[in-house]
Amino acid sequence: MASSAERNDLLFAAKVAEQAQRYDEMVDAMKKLVTMKIELSPEERSAFSMAYKKEIEPRRSSWGILQQIKTNEEINGAKQKVMRIREIQEKIERELSSVCDEMMNLLDKHLIPFTTNDENCVFYLKMKGDYYRYMAEYKTGTEKKKSINNSLKAYQAATAKAESPLPPLNPIMLGSNLNYSVFLYDIVKARRRGMAVARRTFDEAVEEITSKELNEKMYEDSVPILELIKENLHRWAADVPLGSDIHPYFIRRLSL
Repeated sequence: MASSAERNDLLFAAKVAEQAQRYDEMVDAMKKLVTMKIELSPEERSAFSMAYKKEIEPRRSSWGILQQIKTNEEINGAKQKVMRIREIQEKIERELSSVCDEMMNLLDKHLIPFTTNDENCVFYLKMKGDYYRYMAEYKTGTEKKKSINNSLKAYQAATAKAESPLPPLNPIMLGSNLNYSVFLYDIVKARRRGMAVARRTFDEAVEEITSKELNEKMYEDSVPILELIKENLHRWAADVPLGSDIHPYFIRRLSL
């Protein structure tokens, strides 16, 4: 059983590493905490998510930039340049897969089985959907289909888990539905379904705001997510025709 002192020490180490922009060390500290097989506090959960976000986001961004450059060089018929770009992309893909595989292992073996907290469960299922979505962005063929299916299952499980216990304005539920809508729109190309998920989430949350006295902390945490959903809806309404086939990196949407 992990002691409070051990947990506090690892959380402190992660926070210091983040401030020093030593993200590998932040990940190491949070990995040690997570493998204690404990119920994470909201603060620990947030630090865990942030540690891996710092690992994955620069690589996703680099891959996307290279994808756009590669597309331009393919149009120009520059085969040698395209080959060189693919070499770099393949290296990034190996790094992305390593981070995603590690995340799945932590979620499936150390977090989801040990949580009894509804918010934590929804949060972890959302993360599972997110990291399979990241894999679907660069995988091809059968592996891409597998990543899409796994991401869909995780997002749907998060939605089902959130429906009863979590109110429409809960920021964990809002974040999960935001990312689910982006997944449907950009990865699955089910654009009408993605817009429907975003619209329903937004409308139900706004109704909650106007009909009840709200917890101030929940309100402050939820409004920025609602703004992201609203911005996506506006962009999607003026976007390319529904059902058109366009690479997700050219129209990446706002997600958490």
